[in-house]
Amino acid sequence: MVILLALPRAAWAGKIDDLAKQLASDDYRVRTQAALTLGATADVAATKPLCGALSDSNQTVRLAVVAALGKLGKDEGATCLKKAKGSEKDSSVKTAIDKAIEKIALGGDPPPPRSTAKYYVAIQVTNKTKRPNLEIEGLVRKAMQEKLLANSACAVAPRDEPNAQANAVLKKGKLKGYLLIASVEPFDYAGGNLKVQLKVTMWTYPDKSLKAEFSPWLKMQGASKNDTAGETELLKMTGSSAIDSFIKVANSL
Repeated sequence: MVILLALPRAAWAGKIDDLAKQLASDDYRVRTQAALTLGATADVAATKPLCGALSDSNQTVRLAVVAALGKLGKDEGATCLKKAKGSEKDSSVKTAIDKAIEKIALGGDPPPPRSTAKYYVAIQVTNKTKRPNLEIEGLVRKAMQEKLLANSACAVAPRDEPNAQANAVLKKGKLKGYLLIASVEPFDYAGGNLKVQLKVTMWTYPDKSLKAEFSPWLKMQGASKNDTAGETELLKMTGSSAIDSFIKVANSL
């Protein structure tokens, strides 16, 4: 049985070194539990020991390490996962690595609601640009999730959460549920400028009753066609701006 400790994030600071040492235990069960617990820390410092454990001789441990890196959702974890996949021979571990890399691209698993939370927010992203769907969703979702979690009144729902689970979380925390559907509009390079726009609809969650619409946009002057770096930066900023609009609307309801 694996027991995950429910500690606040700050409390993990002194635990990561101890857990990292447990990854070298002779008992694979201890190594497995240590990996999964590191994945629950939400601390980037847990990435390094987990990456080092991707070469563990035990398949169960490697699967736990991969799952933990996916849960953490840190970009550093994706780098070492891609490297480990090249030397991994077990097909189930390779499949798990692919899933973990995708999860990291989408921001990892959001933490459970804090005691201060009032709003429980689900995020959906649709892509109308020519860039890959996973890439665009990851950029927007991460920006929105980061801005939401920086606000003590907000919690973020897991991607593709079942309605029954959402209702249980809302009831337990006495939270208001909202769904933000963000459509990333085609990048506009008219007049030598770059315009990036999101069209966001705000719904109750999970029952989906429309509450508001807002369309944050930003423009960069003197942009060259297909300026990927510029697109990326403006996408992150518009995603963050969308949350500012959401908070204003939510506080008024």
